[in-house]
Amino acid sequence: MELTRHHGLGNVFLIALLEELPKNPAELAQKYCDPEEGIGADGLIIGTPPSENSNAVNRFNLFNKDGGRAELSGNGLRCFAQALSMTSRLEDETFHVETDVGLRKIKIEKVRNEKEISVTAEIGEARVTRDLPDIDLSKVLKEKKSLVIPGCVDIGNPHLVVVMDELLDAIELEQFAFLLDEKFAELNVHLMKVKDSSNIRMQTWERGVGLTEACGTGACASAAVALAWGMLEKQASQYTFNVNVHMPGGSVFVNMLTSSPFSFSHPWVELSGPSVFMDRHQVDDG
Repeated sequence: MELTRHHGLGNVFLIALLEELPKNPAELAQKYCDPEEGIGADGLIIGTPPSENSNAVNRFNLFNKDGGRAELSGNGLRCFAQALSMTSRLEDETFHVETDVGLRKIKIEKVRNEKEISVTAEIGEARVTRDLPDIDLSKVLKEKKSLVIPGCVDIGNPHLVVVMDELLDAIELEQFAFLLDEKFAELNVHLMKVKDSSNIRMQTWERGVGLTEACGTGACASAAVALAWGMLEKQASQYTFNVNVHMPGGSVFVNMLTSSPFSFSHPWVELSGPSVFMDRHQVDDG
């Protein structure tokens, strides 16, 4: 089995394009994502043929490094697009892939060099609510920072976004991460600060992975919270909002489409950013 390795802003994925899903994909993810015993990555993406009569070119199956299955990944979709583009599977720069949450449109915007491309991926609807986990976040953060507003987002996978006056330093973030394993095992958690009406900063803890350099769907979730809470300004048109999300691994561009002021809490989201090819590996499994 051939694995190609890619990263989107430091979020690393191993990708295999196969004719069917292996019997043990969770075990393969645990094995090959391990940097000591395997290759090293945050997740394993397995591309398989799409459903019959589907207009998708391939199916996106993602397993985090702990073996757990993930519904969607913004950085993963961009890396998956690059892996597909390196084969003869694409006839157009705009195409669809199947995911656990439905079809998603992807467009390869630009080939920057032999290893890096820019991709726009359709993430889908982001539903923002104030239905929070049963926990006092101020106690979790030990009241070191001022919390503004926390909110939950369903964007095909679950997120908790905490809007803060100031983000945590490296030591505080690591201490916070230890608590997250117990308190938010089923959620991706993001700490977010609004810099201005078109720029936000974000730190991420991903379920099944831990602290990561970047999270694509998390960037979309954070942007959606900023929109729902009235922290962004209209730009492209009356109901279109654009925001740059800055993470430790780099920045992505989030475009949000709404049909009216009443839909600000559930915009349709697209994510644009890079994918970088790292290396190629031949393994015995599969």
